[in-house]
Amino acid sequence: MIIRKAQPSDAQALSAIGAASFIETFQHLYAAEDLNAFLAKSHSEQAYLNLFTNPKNIAWLVEDETDVVGYAVAGVCTLPVPHMPKNSGELGRLYLLERVQGNGLGKSLLDLAMDFLTTNFDHIFLSVYAENIRAQEIYQSRGFRKVHDYFYMVGNHADPEWIMKWIGLPKAEV
Repeated sequence: MIIRKAQPSDAQALSAIGAASFIETFQHLYAAEDLNAFLAKSHSEQAYLNLFTNPKNIAWLVEDETDVVGYAVAGVCTLPVPHMPKNSGELGRLYLLERVQGNGLGKSLLDLAMDFLTTNFDHIFLSVYAENIRAQEIYQSRGFRKVHDYFYMVGNHADPEWIMKWIGLPKAEV
């Protein structure tokens, strides 16, 4: 497997893996019309092309021999952070298909994203589904702490979400 920086020419691949990984992970939570509206808005090819219009945004693709099997997106923070500090970045997305989870790819993607974010931003945030305990534990182990609750709209369905802020790791863990 390889991880590579995505380019605007990868918008179709980002759209496909974004939709596939979201469906695989969360489809069971939504009515079809809410899921389809969300995918059309947030995982269209145009949505990923728009990502590349800001040079402070970046994406990576994970590829095996035949397919794109995961991705990550980082860049300018778009979350509803109360009193958003200047120069705030966001880990926007990090997803792997289930069949490739558990082999260190997620850690590698998170490392790449955090290297980019800590180099380019003074504050780093992410959003995680309130019931995704596994992801919350991973982010907490990497120095993120919950700072805010909000609702993320998937079509007309409001998902409870946490906003987490990176506070860094204690010196002994660095």
